[in-house]
Amino acid sequence: MKISILIKALNEETLIANCIEAALAEIQQIGGEVILVDSLSTDKTVEIARSYPVRIIQFSHKSDCGCSSAVQLGYQYARGEYLYVLDGDMILQSGFLSEALSFLESNLDAAGVAGKLIDTSIKTWADKRRAYTAASQQQIREVSELGGGGIYRRSAIESVNYLAHRWLPACEEAELGARLRAKGWRLIRLPQIAVFHTGYSENNSQMLYRLWRNRRMHAYGMYLRAAFGHPWWWLSLQQAWFVFAAPLLHFTALILAVNAMSFMIFTFASVFLMAEFFVWFATITILALKNKSISSALLSTYGWNFYALAAVLGAMQSIPDPMIPIDAQELTKYNASQ
Repeated sequence: MKISILIKALNEETLIANCIEAALAEIQQIGGEVILVDSLSTDKTVEIARSYPVRIIQFSHKSDCGCSSAVQLGYQYARGEYLYVLDGDMILQSGFLSEALSFLESNLDAAGVAGKLIDTSIKTWADKRRAYTAASQQQIREVSELGGGGIYRRSAIESVNYLAHRWLPACEEAELGARLRAKGWRLIRLPQIAVFHTGYSENNSQMLYRLWRNRRMHAYGMYLRAAFGHPWWWLSLQQAWFVFAAPLLHFTALILAVNAMSFMIFTFASVFLMAEFFVWFATITILALKNKSISSALLSTYGWNFYALAAVLGAMQSIPDPMIPIDAQELTKYNASQ
């Protein structure tokens, strides 16, 4: 079998039909299978999916559900030579899979290929960052991870043991990218549009609250702890640099305050507060000039503090073996050869 398209889904009844139809249209000429991995949806997601020639895999236990575990569960059942990871709120664009497969088959050192992710609604700073990245890419680029989904070579995944770290609440693509690159594989992003993405309807504050509540922010601390002692540790640090940004800035303010005490008549607390103001004001000014947006600079520094605290809390958690199989059941079996 040429390719397995793995679709992660949780309560996607309004979007899943379009997602499945686009995926099925792409594999008609290539040959393969579409696997819907359902995280125990409570709406009509599974009912809708049953009307299509797809395999439906569902978690047995709610405690196992998650973005990363859904990817790994799909991999447990997949039979394709190549694996495409897709979210239930994405629509795969016609022709992209053929383009990506052609690149992989002519570049044997490439483990995976992705294209541009186009958000249908731009509301948060994360949406704007993705939109800027997509708009600025005009040529083939080597990247550290395939954020937003992509197609992977099965032999590359087998060389690093698993597709996604099942225990991470998020950043599974970054973790996979680090493991693959540590093995000498390359990851490539093409300038073609791969998917249209619906995403959440939320503002920046709502996004940060959601990421904190579902512990996706904490994933970076868990990721760094899990990577410690492995060949991809340094690559992981480079990917998660932003969780260290706020602590380093606070430490800089502390050093400035200590050195300034001999010249000040104020209490240390007052001097430290002044140093904090100076350091953060300078950082926000630099970011605002670089990004040409004061609001973007404020949100970046605001987010750094949240991610730093979440990373500490995440790093305190023990991380089980990612190779432990996930309990699941196949609800609908479909023979791709029919």
